Amino acid sequence: MRINIVLGPFQPMPPSGIGAVEKVWHQLALLFSRSGHAVTLIGKVAEADNRSGQQEVVVKPLKGYSASGHLWLDLVQDLIYAIAVLRHIGPGDVVVTNSFWSPVILSWFGKRAGRIIVHVARFPKGQMRLYGRVQVLQAISSAIAEEVVRQAPSLQEKVRIVPYPIDLAVFAPPLMNRDFGGVVTILYVGRIHPEKGLEMLLAAFALASEKLPRVRLRVVGPHSRGAGGGGDEYFAKLRLAAAGLPVHFAGPVSNQLQLSAEYAQAHCFCYPSRAEKGEAFGLSVLEAMASGLPVVVSGLACFLDLIENSQQGLRFDHRSDEASLVLAECLISIFTVPGLALRLSENARARAERFEVGRIAADYLALFEEAKMEIAPQC
Repeated sequence: MRINIVLGPFQPMPPSGIGAVEKVWHQLALLFSRSGHAVTLIGKVAEADNRSGQQEVVVKPLKGYSASGHLWLDLVQDLIYAIAVLRHIGPGDVVVTNSFWSPVILSWFGKRAGRIIVHVARFPKGQMRLYGRVQVLQAISSAIAEEVVRQAPSLQEKVRIVPYPIDLAVFAPPLMNRDFGGVVTILYVGRIHPEKGLEMLLAAFALASEKLPRVRLRVVGPHSRGAGGGGDEYFAKLRLAAAGLPVHFAGPVSNQLQLSAEYAQAHCFCYPSRAEKGEAFGLSVLEAMASGLPVVVSGLACFLDLIENSQQGLRFDHRSDEASLVLAECLISIFTVPGLALRLSENARARAERFEVGRIAADYLALFEEAKMEIAPQC
């Protein structure tokens, strides 16, 4: 099969890129190629990335842009980028799209690129109605699929759910059991942005550290606007809130092995996102679960595919007026309730095994084969 994958204009693909979409599709592209398929990746490439030794996947680099944070400007840049894709994309059986305008442009002017699969990796904001000419709307979680149907009920028969995968060989529990008897670390991995609930996490950590003097907080992720963060002003605000607390801001990590080491050295993972209209899946949550970490997440619907409360992790009500206190109680319980951390850890790893990358890659290939034919109604 000839597979074209069009990434978005704002984040570079690996090795420099750290965005979930870019990481996942780069990984899947390699697996598809190793299975005998002809794969072309089109997307933004960082200038420092050297791909001279990569033979498995054809990479067609585009200039791309830095996200401005202004919706209309970003949409204009995305449109220019989508038009540029037409000049670089070759014939294919299917084309996976990851930007706002690419499905529209390709459905009118790029039919030779293949049947169009819209990878819906963000909470839809009304644009699904523009995609009536595509073959598949592929949501990465049940919550996103439901919202796509709610916003565009006429396209329900085109909606499919295939989640993000996880490489269980890279993200795995440490060889030695975690030692909870000394200094312990709570880890956050993700963009440093107001919608991620980091101010709430810092407030909760301040409360938790009063009862847990050996606990530390480590925050991994980018804060620059170009990388999807909240910018320097917001970062300074967080650092001020963390003053006097054992909090370390480690910056972004793009190397997968270094990232897996972050999870291996932690004792608990917390992802307190408040992005009601932004969070779609939570790849870092799945990475933490695969690494055998007890996890604490907010009550967003997108996490329901991963975590049943008190089974694979703890969920807290981020909408509560006392959300920081509730979160603090969850964090404290991880380290004080006998047997809780171990039980959550084992259950989390078992749930993560459902998302093993080989299994999910096969699901994507089956979806591609379906897209090559007429899409049949799904009951």
